[in-house]
This record gives sequence, structure tokens and C-alpha cells, in this order.
Amino acid sequence: MKKFLTLLTLTAFAAAPATVLAAKKEAAAAAAAPAAAAPAKPEAKPAEPAVKPAKATGMSTKVDAIDAATKSFTHTNADGKVVKFNVLATTEIKNGDAAAKFEDIKVGDTVNGSRIKKNEAGTEYDVVKISKIGVVAAKEKKAAKADKAAAPAEPAAPAAPDAPAAPAAPKKAK
Repeated sequence: MKKFLTLLTLTAFAAAPATVLAAKKEAAAAAAAPAAAAPAKPEAKPAEPAVKPAKATGMSTKVDAIDAATKSFTHTNADGKVVKFNVLATTEIKNGDAAAKFEDIKVGDTVNGSRIKKNEAGTEYDVVKISKIGVVAAKEKKAAKADKAAAPAEPAAPAAPDAPAAPAAPKKAK
């Protein structure tokens, strides 16, 4: 078996230079052929890297201003940065299960849905979906937070039923 593997390996090493030499001869023959004889091929363009579509992220934002002309609304963050949300023609707008429209959004409403970042600064987003529109009362916010805090953690696993104790090993007599 060792002789067979040795012979096979030597054959592979011996054939490798011949294969490379044949490929070089074919390339040289192709280059030497007149260009007029071969049909002209357009140069292949390098493949452009595929652009990944942006991933939509959730949003829950309070509307501070509305621009009906551009179908957009803005929100001012705690640090004073104004963030613009563009509602597109393809944006799905609902208020719960009911259909809604851009005109249903009012200043002071909280808008929930999903968005896609439009610039790296994070000051402009395209809205993909609006799922809920409305004023969230302070009492509701506090109640929701209190419910989360008061909710018990995972219930403990039930204790195993008491199993009868194993009989003690008999003592050896001396």
C-alpha cells in the first residue's frame, strides 16, 4: 500500500509541470491568433459588490412637527437633535387593525412602526410601516412600566416530591 501511494504521489508531481506547460502553450497560441479572426468581445466589467438592503428597525416617536407637503414629520431628541421621518408612497399606515392615512397623524401623537436609516448621522429615516398612531397618556406609560416591574420572574420549578429515604446500609458486626 505504501508503494502504491508513493507511486501515485510521484506521478502527480511529474504530471503537474506538463499540465502547466500545456496551459502556457494554449495561452500563447490564443494570443498569437489574429484579432480579426476572432469576434470582438466586449470587455467584461468587474462585478459590483451587491448592496445589502437596509434593515428596518422599530420606532416609537413623538411627533413635534408635520410637513404635509413632503409627507414627513419631525421629532426633537432630548439632546436637541431634530430627526426627520419621511412617509413614502409605499409606507403601510395602520392604526391598530384599522387602515389609516398620513393626515391622521397630529402633533403630539406617538407613532409606532418601523423605519430605515437614510443617513449616517441618524437625522433622517424613511418610514416603512406605521402600526399605531395616538397620544400615549402619562398614566398609561407609568402603568406599563409598573406592570413590567411588578411582573414576577419565571415561576420556580415545582419541588420534587419527597422520595422515600433509601434504607441505611446494614452495619457490619464486629
